[in-house]
Amino acid sequence: MSRSTEKEPLLVRNDGSSQYGDSLNITTTPSVPGPSPSYTQHITEDPSDVDVVVARVQQETHKPPTPDPTFPDTSKIKVYTRRFWILFVFAMIACFQCLQWNTWGPLSDSVNAAFPGRWGSKTVAMMANWGTITFVLFVSPMCWLMTAKGLRVGVMVCAALIALGTVARAIPLIFTTSDVFFTVMAHICAICVGIPGTLIMAAPPLIAAEWFPPKERTTATAVSQVLNQLGNAGSYLEPLIVRAPSPSTTPGEIKEDITRLMNIWAGVGLTLFLAVVVYFPPKPPTPPSPTAHIDRLDFRDSIGKIMRNRDLLLVTISYGVCNGVPAAWASVLNYSLLDLGLQQGDAMWVGLTGVLVSGTIGLLVGRLTDLVYGYVKFTLILFMIGNMACFYWFFLLSWGTIPATLWQIYASVVGGMSFNFACSPLFFELAVEISYPCSEVIVGGLVTGMNNLVGLSFLFIFFIPNIGYAWVTYVLVGASVVSILPVLFVKEDYNRSSIDRHNLHHSAYQPI
Repeated sequence: MSRSTEKEPLLVRNDGSSQYGDSLNITTTPSVPGPSPSYTQHITEDPSDVDVVVARVQQETHKPPTPDPTFPDTSKIKVYTRRFWILFVFAMIACFQCLQWNTWGPLSDSVNAAFPGRWGSKTVAMMANWGTITFVLFVSPMCWLMTAKGLRVGVMVCAALIALGTVARAIPLIFTTSDVFFTVMAHICAICVGIPGTLIMAAPPLIAAEWFPPKERTTATAVSQVLNQLGNAGSYLEPLIVRAPSPSTTPGEIKEDITRLMNIWAGVGLTLFLAVVVYFPPKPPTPPSPTAHIDRLDFRDSIGKIMRNRDLLLVTISYGVCNGVPAAWASVLNYSLLDLGLQQGDAMWVGLTGVLVSGTIGLLVGRLTDLVYGYVKFTLILFMIGNMACFYWFFLLSWGTIPATLWQIYASVVGGMSFNFACSPLFFELAVEISYPCSEVIVGGLVTGMNNLVGLSFLFIFFIPNIGYAWVTYVLVGASVVSILPVLFVKEDYNRSSIDRHNLHHSAYQPI
């Protein structure tokens, strides 16, 4: 094949058209199995066009590629062991942030007894709701902060807010006896903890892209999400420290337990902040993959391109409905299980089991997605069907259609939580791929923003007078059904991974 120009082509438009420079039509066949057949690419030289994806085409059949200084030098790719420290610190912050978000749900009975007249289902729901409110309000400025100032600044701000909130919440219990003061500081802590949730949920794909090679990207994203989910497990262990109300336990003793727990959480928050201060660089000295060399679109251009991406908007809607309702429901799970005869202690083990099993499945799904290329949408639909079946089962138990037994409660709740959470890394992977070269953190912010908006609406329903809890099961089943529909119309593309596959030595997607 001969060249039509002296310069090697670099950029390919998604729509196959060209507005600038000389061009060349080349028909290529993917070098590894995938979801797409052979396709025709139209190549242009202009790097300013925001509708392009980077591609590398060998120009001569029997000669090695000519070095091109404008294309990422794949010889300058290195993977650092320190990436595991970065992932560990961020994952611990993600875990702790989720634990603080769900602090009060597992302690609903205890906190009601310790602060009579001040707390109740509305207050507990509002503590969780601050996380969704602050997410919707702050997702845009926080994503801009990380895009403009880098990963280190964004993560440090998150860790500082969490430390500030947990310390402020502990102060009233140490120095005063005012229930009103403590309640106010608990609300302030919930706000401080809720704001970092924007980047805690949006940044995992960015960390994976900056620090990890292609064969580990989805796994790294899953690890952050799983540790965030395990924060719920930590919150369900809180009743081991804080006693439940009983004839032999006084409100003062329960308040002492809560004081001890708040002091522990303040210490953990400060420790994580110091860990970020000591070492958390924004990126490695040398990128771990070809696409890590390539600058993403800035905040404004990313937003403009995202708003025109039909497939990404469908994924966003589906993820928000699929994950938003069950995630918010987990913070008030006690109330749904109470109608089935399970008290705070029993509900603790149901929630804990669900979180642990869903985290394990989430890691396995993330790893398999890295190893098997091209089946994200198919796998996603299968898990969403499983999620719908489990929540329908719980619906039948709640309404007495099926006699409720303990094993069925465990199976339906744990199964629904597990299938639902396993969808998260798949949604993120699909969203990042079809939106490339938009910034990963902005894409993550968009999909999790929709997730929190749905969760916000769900938790506000608790404020309707005398509504009870029976409606929850209807919403769970309805959300699981509705969320499948948008995914069916999504066109599955792997824009980012197709670039990394051009150099198979650095690609995870080898022939199966």
